[in-house]
Amino acid sequence: MNFSDFFTKIWFTKQEGDIFLTLYKLGSVPASTVAKHTRKERTWVYKTLLEMTKKWVVNQTKKQWVTQFRIPWPHVLRRHLEEKQSQLALLSDSLEDVELELENHGKQRYPHLPKISLYDGIDWVKSLFGDIYQNVIDNHYLVIKFFASNTFESQTVVHTTLKEYYQNIFQKLKKEKVTIDTYLGNGVLIMEQVSRTTNIDNLSDLPAWNSAVNIFVVWKTIYLVIFKDIPFGIKIDSEEVANTMHFLFEKLHIS
Repeated sequence: MNFSDFFTKIWFTKQEGDIFLTLYKLGSVPASTVAKHTRKERTWVYKTLLEMTKKWVVNQTKKQWVTQFRIPWPHVLRRHLEEKQSQLALLSDSLEDVELELENHGKQRYPHLPKISLYDGIDWVKSLFGDIYQNVIDNHYLVIKFFASNTFESQTVVHTTLKEYYQNIFQKLKKEKVTIDTYLGNGVLIMEQVSRTTNIDNLSDLPAWNSAVNIFVVWKTIYLVIFKDIPFGIKIDSEEVANTMHFLFEKLHIS
């Protein structure tokens, strides 16, 4: 890497690099001499040299009432780079706080936008079921709504069930005295009707394969899971969307 390339990579411009290198070759000289050798405008060179003195890569002195500039020693760039690295380390330590502050400003700017999280793959979907349980427990919810597709085909040829993703989640919720309003999409090959049940003893045996769908409505949060070869889930934090889902479930005409 040549001098010009290096100089621009440590937060200087190519023009500043030309001035720096020329000054180093000339020694202690006024800005007019540097301007003459670099063929740049004298006032601009003078201002640029003043800025470089603020960064401690150029020294400023007076000789017979004339301002002169010089490079104090060859290793001045090393010191400049070390100072920059130290500053970047301090900034990195503060980055998380700054990002959090920006995120909070974003929430204030768009307070009604839903917050959406994606869960892709078996392990992530398992963690989503864990999030459902923890959300209920942490907020002391007493009622949640649950919809699951449950066709005859999936009942007779079950490869994977919900217990593979969260063993006994429904029994654990029942022990916490949480009511699970459950709606099942029944049919032969496809969902043809919806039935409601209060019996949660066998919910962990519901199918979790062949594009089976689960929807959990936990107060202001909706969880949607689709079980495919690579299952995926979506968590939506939105009071408006959740209220709509609560309304739809409550108005269902159960056959």
